[in-house]
Amino acid sequence: MIGKGKSIAHGGNGIDYALKKEHAQIIDKHLVVGDNGKEIKNEFKIFQNLNHRCTNNDISFVISPEPKDGSKLTNDDLKAISKDFLKKMNLDKHQAVTVKHSDTEHAHLHIFVNRIDENGNAYKDKHIGFKSQDMADKIAIERNLTRAKVVEQLNKESLKEVKSEILRLSEVAMQHKPTDLNDYILLMKANKVEIKPTINKAGKMQGLRVEFQGHDFKASEIHRTKLSLKILDKEIAKSHEIKRERNQYKGYTR
Repeated sequence: MIGKGKSIAHGGNGIDYALKKEHAQIIDKHLVVGDNGKEIKNEFKIFQNLNHRCTNNDISFVISPEPKDGSKLTNDDLKAISKDFLKKMNLDKHQAVTVKHSDTEHAHLHIFVNRIDENGNAYKDKHIGFKSQDMADKIAIERNLTRAKVVEQLNKESLKEVKSEILRLSEVAMQHKPTDLNDYILLMKANKVEIKPTINKAGKMQGLRVEFQGHDFKASEIHRTKLSLKILDKEIAKSHEIKRERNQYKGYTR
C-alpha cells in the first residue's frame, strides 16, 4: 500500500477536483457536514482564521492499496483504513473528509485534512511524505495487505531479469559481427529490441535508449559499460575488423 502526503493551499479546490472524478464518493467525514469543496473549506476556515501565519493550511493524502487488495476492500474497510491512518498520523482530532476513487483499476483514497486544529495550532508537516508512506506500510502489515516495499522489490527483480535478457540479446547481436551501429540496431530489432539514438541540442548523438517488452531504459541503466555508445562503437569496429580479416584469410587460402 502506498501513502503520499503534502501540505497545500486551496484545499477546497482539491476536494472539488477529487469529487468530479467518475464514481467518486465521500465515504467518511470528521467534524464537517459539507458535501463539496466550498462548503467543507468554509468549515475548515473556522479554525484556520485562528492562524494567519500558515498559508498551506490544508493537507492532502493519497492512500493507494495494491490493485488486487483494492479490488476486494469494501467501503467499510477503506473507511477503517482512513481512520486508522489519520490516527497514526496524529490527525484524528482534525477536521477531515475522505473521498474514494474507483476511476482506475482499483480503489484508492484522497483524504483532505484541516492542518489547523481547534486551538489555531498548525500541524507540523516536516517529512510528511515519508511519514505518510511509513504509516501506510504499518497499516498494510497490520491488515495483511501487500506492502509497497514488497511490490517495489518484486518490480526490481522483474526489471533485473528484463535487463539481463537485453544484455544477452546484445551479446547475440555482436556475435553476428555488425558492420556499424545501424547494422547492430537491425540485429537487435530482429529480436524485438528497439535501439533508439538520443540526439543532443547540437544535433549530435549522445547516447542510446532501449525499448523491450514495454520497458524503456537508458542504455546505461542496463549496463554502464557494455551498452554505452562509446563501448558499442569500439566493439562494433573491432568485430567488423575481425570479420574483414577472416574474409581476407578465406580468400588467401583459396
